[in-house]
Amino acid sequence: MQQFLGQWQGTGIAQFPSIQTTHYRDLLIFEAHGDDPILKVEQKTWRIHDDLSESLLHWESGFLRQLSDNECEWINAQNNGRTEVLRGTIKVNTPSTFQIKLRGVVFSNDPRMLNSERNLTVDNKTLNYTMNMATTAYPTSQIHLEATLTHL
Repeated sequence: MQQFLGQWQGTGIAQFPSIQTTHYRDLLIFEAHGDDPILKVEQKTWRIHDDLSESLLHWESGFLRQLSDNECEWINAQNNGRTEVLRGTIKVNTPSTFQIKLRGVVFSNDPRMLNSERNLTVDNKTLNYTMNMATTAYPTSQIHLEATLTHL
């Protein structure tokens, strides 16, 4: 997971049947603490308005823990009050290319959430991610977020 370390910045698009499609700027920071297989994660996104001004859209903080050679867990708290735990797999293709696929296993403080899936792909200095979700109003999992970031 050392390939994640540092700051990643880019843009993305948020969409879902219950929201207006929105373009956003994204800053994703991964920090190591000692030799433990755990990274502190902070993510902030800013809505990009039609006049190109920005306002805070979403903010979350948490941890990405490596559980085994090919398993990990992402724990986060979000500025909307939701907390979640996602678990999944790490697939290393080369030292600079790998994938993490996560699925929500615990949601709290948001009874609307039924499912969440995050997929991250790192290819050298580019990080692409998607987030799908299902809610009580829209129970079929569908795309919510998609972004491309570059390592700063």
